[in-house]
Order: sequence, then C-alpha cells, then structure tokens
Amino acid sequence: MMWMGKVSAWAALLAGAMFAVNAYFQFATGVSAWIYAATAITLVIASYRTLRKMSGGLRLLAGAWGFAAGLLVLPLTASRASGAAFDTGGLLFALIALACLALTVLHKESK
Repeated sequence: MMWMGKVSAWAALLAGAMFAVNAYFQFATGVSAWIYAATAITLVIASYRTLRKMSGGLRLLAGAWGFAAGLLVLPLTASRASGAAFDTGGLLFALIALACLALTVLHKESK
C-alpha cells in the first residue's frame, strides 16, 4: 500500500474520534446527532479495513471521506445575511476532509 492510503486511514481514525465526541456532546444536550454518530462509525470501520488491507477498504474509506466532507461543507454554505461570522475552523476541517478524500481516490494499489 502506498503512503497515501495509510495517511488517509490514520486521519480517518482521528476524524472519526472527533465526530464521535461531537455526537456525544450533542446527545448530552438533547440534540439528535445520529448523522454524526453514523459518520464516526463509518470512518472508523473504513480506516480499520484499509489499514488491515481488507477487501473494499479503500472504497469504503473514499465514501466515508466524501460523506464527512459533505457534512462539514454544508454549514459553510449557509446564508450570511444574518451577519454571522465566517467559520474558519469549519473551513479548515472541511479542507482536511477533502484533502484526505483526494489522497484516498488518488491512491494506487500495488500488488
């Protein structure tokens, strides 16, 4: 496996942990956060399958990163007519997710 798949898989473990913590805090405050919990589980499972070189691991990882990137980009598209400040931290996490998606998609498997 090239380095791109490994880097993306390790980053998926970290991102999955962050999505899980986000889901925990939202559930603790009474907000339904099933989408964040599902994203965390998918990222962790995809990372595990990729690092263990199991069948379909990279495909699942690419799908998980795509879904996570979409979930992170969605709040950035909100209208700024209300005068809300731009979320630069959210943009950073979205760019990291998109970069990891690119690493996974551009990864070449060697046999």
